[in-house]
Amino acid sequence: MQNFFDGTKRGEGGMGMSAGVIQNIYPLFERNRILKKEMLWSLRDYAFAHAGVEYQEYGQGILRGCGLSVQGEEIAVRPGLLKYGQAVCIMMEEARIPFGAAQEMRYLHMAVREDRSAPDYIAYRMELALSGEEKKGDGVFELCRFHLRKGAALRTEYKSFADMETEYDTMDVTHADWGGLGGKSLAPAVTRRFAEEILSERGSREEDRAFAMHCLCEAGAMPARALAAYAAGRMGGDMDEYMDMRKVYGALRRILEQSGRGEERTGGRREKRKILVD
Repeated sequence: MQNFFDGTKRGEGGMGMSAGVIQNIYPLFERNRILKKEMLWSLRDYAFAHAGVEYQEYGQGILRGCGLSVQGEEIAVRPGLLKYGQAVCIMMEEARIPFGAAQEMRYLHMAVREDRSAPDYIAYRMELALSGEEKKGDGVFELCRFHLRKGAALRTEYKSFADMETEYDTMDVTHADWGGLGGKSLAPAVTRRFAEEILSERGSREEDRAFAMHCLCEAGAMPARALAAYAAGRMGGDMDEYMDMRKVYGALRRILEQSGRGEERTGGRREKRKILVD
């Protein structure tokens, strides 16, 4: 799997700036029109520039796609986008990696390696690897983790939000490295599961339901500060404290537990709803 990105060269190209004037060339794909080199440069520049501009304020990590599934004895990773530094790398095809039972937690990583050896381009090579080490180096991003016991099957379906981080025989994406607007975020699968459960709970608060709708409408990962602000507002504490996504996940679990028990906050105190039988 390879992705080539060169955001430094613009050539004589279609998108450039001179004396304060910015020019954008859009080729006309019509009969008897000739695609000149300037038009091809424009198409080249636009493809890279668009991705760079759209995700320039996002944190490093997975941006879109990269959905996971189990296919026999392999984990399949669907196409997606991943940000490394300022480069937006594209995985164009599904990739697979074999896995098996082990006596330890295993971590599925996507490693992005930068190659500047060629004079005409920079190459970013994306490689999948299973590791027994949680610690990651530069350019290495976690997709999931699991501890598969001998004779068991790796689960990708969850019974509940809390079940998403079950230690054994379960694909855990709650630690996955997703890049959101403003920094590292939670995987969309996590926030969408939270949203679905909140919306199914009759005891959930209106602010929780409004936030859940936001989670379902977000195309990629939720903005990091939106998650932090929501968690701090509901659970109390400093918003900066909740820029740690593990703390956000813990807060979301507690909010769901409260909703399931019919608890709400009134004046900073929790109250349990009661049913009186005469």
